[in-house]
Amino acid sequence: MKSIFFRTVLVIFILSIAASAQFKINIPKIKKPNLPEPLEKVKNSATSAKSQNRQIVIDDGFTFFDAEPLQEYSAVARRQVGIGWHLRSHLRMFGTVPNRSGFNLSISKNGKELTKIRCEGMAYRKNEDPVPENRRVPEDDYLLTNFQGCEDKKKLIKETGKLDVKVFYFDGETDEEKLLRTYKIDVREATRVRGLATAPVEDVPHYYVQRHAETPASILFLRPKGYPNYYRIRGESDYVSEVEIYFNISKKRQVDRLKDGNLRCSVDGKPLRFTGQSPYSDGVDVWSPRWETAIYTDRIAPEYKKANEYMDEVSFNQYRIRLPLYLNGDSGANRLGLRDSKGNWECSFKINGETIRTFRWMIGRDGNPVPHSEQQSGNINLNYNAFLVETEVPSGGSEYDHRLLPLPNDGFFYGIPWQSAEGKAMADKVPTKGTPFHTPSNKVK
Repeated sequence: MKSIFFRTVLVIFILSIAASAQFKINIPKIKKPNLPEPLEKVKNSATSAKSQNRQIVIDDGFTFFDAEPLQEYSAVARRQVGIGWHLRSHLRMFGTVPNRSGFNLSISKNGKELTKIRCEGMAYRKNEDPVPENRRVPEDDYLLTNFQGCEDKKKLIKETGKLDVKVFYFDGETDEEKLLRTYKIDVREATRVRGLATAPVEDVPHYYVQRHAETPASILFLRPKGYPNYYRIRGESDYVSEVEIYFNISKKRQVDRLKDGNLRCSVDGKPLRFTGQSPYSDGVDVWSPRWETAIYTDRIAPEYKKANEYMDEVSFNQYRIRLPLYLNGDSGANRLGLRDSKGNWECSFKINGETIRTFRWMIGRDGNPVPHSEQQSGNINLNYNAFLVETEVPSGGSEYDHRLLPLPNDGFFYGIPWQSAEGKAMADKVPTKGTPFHTPSNKVK
C-alpha cells in the first residue's frame, strides 16, 4: 500500500511541475483527405432513384403517339381508298387506382375538338403482385394502356398538322376525370400512288407523327434485376441488373438496322477502362422497341413515269442501348460498376469507330445519377430509376442520321416546353441534316 501511495504522490508532483512550467503536449493532427474534383458539383441524389408513391401523375417518357391510316372500299374506284387516320397512344400513369380506370383523350386543332377516345387501362398495385419479390421493387403503382396501345378505329380524323392531345385519367369506380397533360403532335400525310406506270392511281396514304423535337430527349434507366424494359414490352427481359439508355434517331429506312457497337466513357475527364479479358467487354447491344414510319410514293418526275415509282420513307425510331455497366450489389459479370465512379460521366456510343451519340450525366455521392434540372423542377415525370440525360448529336449527324432538325421552341416529350438553360442549349445544338419530311420526286435536289 505504501509503495502505491508513494507512486501516486510522485505522479501528482510531476504533473503539477509540468503545468507550472506550461509544458505543451503535442497532439498529432489528422490531415483531411484530398477530395476528388469537383467537390461542390458532386451532389447527393439519395431520393432520385426511389419511389415517391406518386399519385395521378403521367409518365412523360413512356408516352408515344402513332398515326395509323384508315381505309374503306370504294365501289366507284373499285379499290380501297383512304378516309383519314386514327390515333394510337401508349400511356402510363403513376398511382394506385381501382380496376376499370383508364384514359380519356381529346384531340383538337386550333381549339376545335376533332374527336374523343376512351380506353380502359390495366391497373397494377404492387401489394397485390403474386410474386413476393416484385412487391419489394421500389416503384410506383401505375395504370397502363394495353400492349397494343389505346386506339379506336371508329374515331376517324381527317385533319393533319399541329394538334393538341389532352390526356385525362378517369376513375373506374366514380368516372371522375382529371387532366394529366396536354401534348402537342404534328401529323403529316404521305400520299401514295399505285397501278401501272402509264396510268397511276391514288393509293391509301400513310400518316406519321413527326418526332424531330425528341432527338435530344434521352433517358438513362437503371434497371434492377428481373425488372422489365422501360416500355414494358413483352419478349425482352433480363435476369441481371442493367444500365440502359433510350434515345431517338431518324433513319433512312425502317429496315436499315442500327448495328451493335461499343461504349467509350470518362469520369471527370479521366478515361474508364472496361474490365474483362474479352475484346468485347465494352460492347453495346441495340434494340428498337418503338417506331413511327411512313412511305411516300409518286410518279411526278419524268424518270418515275416508267418502271418503279419514287419512294421517300420517313422513319422515327426509339432505340435502347444496354451499356457494359452494372449496378452495385449485383453480379458484375466482368463489367464496371456505374456507382463506383462519382462525378461527371461522358459516354459515347460508337459503331465501327463513328460516334452516334454522346451522353452526359452526373453520379452523386450516394452513387445515383443526379436528376436533370427538368426533373428537379417537376417539369417532366419519369419512372423511378430513370433520368433525363444530356444528349449530343455529332456535328453534321452520324451515318445513321438521315433527317435532323433542331426545334428548341417545340419542347420535348410531345411539346413540353424546355425550362432549364441546359435543356434549351441541348435542343438548340441539334444539327440540321437532310430534308425534315418526305419530299416529292420533282423537288429532290
